Amino acid sequence: MTPEAVELTLGGFRASGRGSSFVGPRPVSAGFLPLREEARYSAGMALRVRQKAIAAAAASLFAILSLAAPVGAQQPTEVSPPPLAPAEPAASGAAAEAPPPLPPPAEAPSAAAATAGPGGAATAPTSPAGAASEPPPEKPTDELKPMQLDVRATLNADVLLAYIGLGASADLGLVPVGPGTFAVGAGFEYDFCGSVCWFFSAATPLEFSHRQIWPQARASYHISLPSSKQKLDFYPFVGVGPVFARSQLSVDNGAARYVGTDTSIGVNFGGGLNLFVAGPVFIGGEARVRWAAGEYEYKLESGDRTRTFDRGSVDTWSLAGIDVLFAVGVRLP
Repeated sequence: MTPEAVELTLGGFRASGRGSSFVGPRPVSAGFLPLREEARYSAGMALRVRQKAIAAAAASLFAILSLAAPVGAQQPTEVSPPPLAPAEPAASGAAAEAPPPLPPPAEAPSAAAATAGPGGAATAPTSPAGAASEPPPEKPTDELKPMQLDVRATLNADVLLAYIGLGASADLGLVPVGPGTFAVGAGFEYDFCGSVCWFFSAATPLEFSHRQIWPQARASYHISLPSSKQKLDFYPFVGVGPVFARSQLSVDNGAARYVGTDTSIGVNFGGGLNLFVAGPVFIGGEARVRWAAGEYEYKLESGDRTRTFDRGSVDTWSLAGIDVLFAVGVRLP
């Protein structure tokens, strides 16, 4: 191509190898933009795309927060994204404007707001589904309950060991009355002469011993002691029953043997205390006042009838006085 054939048309001027001339503005087709206008258009479109992406991300964030809110909680109000600003053409050669910062995420509703009712009044939080509220367990008490049975083995004596006794007793709870339980029961006691008989046999030529068998019916009222840190069961009681007394006396080293018998009614009353040491097992004690007395009727059992003795010293018996009873037992069931 020759220099004469080269033509350059720019801004309405035509230049060629033959010279230049003004030809007027050149029409531009509808689908064509100059380079400067095309750059501005591209920057505006990029800004619009970024703003739309930011708006879509904010909407997705609010949707996730709404789904993650607890059941029954007030859903946070959706915040509308800021309107899109009209795209402004960027200056030639300048970078596109930075996108506006994201709006701060809405805070999750507090526990007070989550439990607030329609009128603003706080309501109790709902328990999880299927979790049934159970009443608090009742504090166990130590008094005898209806149809419970206290069984104990006993050892009793007075201060001077004039009498020593072995026995057993039981109390069956019947009905609750006031703060405690009324109970009925039975007891059995075997008492034998102690220090008195030992001294009499040592000081006289007679060998003397006697004992009493005492079955009895008893009633008691069992009360737990709530102020105590120990498991204690206190009960006042009363008992009554027949007393079968028997004595045996030997004269002159067994030359004659006499036996005396008597039957009387005995009564005792007092208070008892059970201390539970291992589950239903308890140790306890009773302090009681008892009364039973009578006179023996002696008969010769064996030996020489002519061998006699002074009946005035051994013809009476008595269980009157105050004694202390020690017990070990168990509560059933």
